[in-house]
Amino acid sequence: MNNILKRTVAIIDDQGIPSFMVKFENTAKTAEEANRVFFVRGQEYDAFYMSAFPNVVINGRAYSLPLMTPTTRLTLDEMIAACRKKGKGWHVATAAEWFHMVEESRQTGTMPHGNTNNGKFYYDANERGIPGNIYGTTLTGSGPATWRHDGTFDGVSDTNGDVWKRLTGIRLKNGIFQYIPDNDAAHPEADLSEDSAEYKDVQVSGKPVRIGMMDGEVCITTDEDIDGWAVSCRKEVINLLPETPEILRRLGIVTPDQEESNEWLAADADLDEATPFVRARWNHTSHAGSSALSLHNPRSRVHTSLGFFSAFLGEPVIR
Repeated sequence: MNNILKRTVAIIDDQGIPSFMVKFENTAKTAEEANRVFFVRGQEYDAFYMSAFPNVVINGRAYSLPLMTPTTRLTLDEMIAACRKKGKGWHVATAAEWFHMVEESRQTGTMPHGNTNNGKFYYDANERGIPGNIYGTTLTGSGPATWRHDGTFDGVSDTNGDVWKRLTGIRLKNGIFQYIPDNDAAHPEADLSEDSAEYKDVQVSGKPVRIGMMDGEVCITTDEDIDGWAVSCRKEVINLLPETPEILRRLGIVTPDQEESNEWLAADADLDEATPFVRARWNHTSHAGSSALSLHNPRSRVHTSLGFFSAFLGEPVIR
């Protein structure tokens, strides 16, 4: 492997097939200082690894490989099964992991470009990838370094655009925003089903936070007067919360660039369960990006523009 690549490693499974993964390291000197993304059911971990590429499924297992057409047309439960089949530590990327990666991009000023306009970047048509076998998509990792989360070829590729990416660990339940605390959604025995009791309501002033339609726009509120489906640019989202809990910022519901962003937020308060997609797809032009988040499709939803990233837990920390 090129010695320039300091974060990317190949993890080989018992079938002899590698997955290329990008390491996100826990550098805290004490457990108290460690980010909660490194805690799974109370156990601290030294790292988690995010797929370097959108995944392809081979023999029922999820792999992170370059120059592939991403696997799509799977339900959320099928994606979970394809990751867990690889063994201990493997899971569909969680919202906690995903937005930790987004925050790293923000802090380093390298918010990723990507395939947001039929094989090229909407704001610069010179940035292109190799066309994939699904119309509009590009082969994994075939774009320039600006299509990586950190602006280098050592980063996570194709996080912006190309295909929607499915996550676990957050959802809307009849319009109420719920999350699984810490990074517990990464645990091999985490209950990620629709009936799971591991999801917790986010509350403000003793009332659950709801996301849905009000006055034709997406609204974040504790009021019960929301219903139906809506999609809004971030700058048009109505936030009626008297205070914004930090967990909503950590999980991508409220963003630092909210007032200027054209990236979209979608929600459906009428669904029994609405599961998350992030970063938009190949034809979402100015509405794609780091803040693009959909909470308006059931777990059974399948589509040619809907893929996923797997992730892998590092080693337990003993202090």
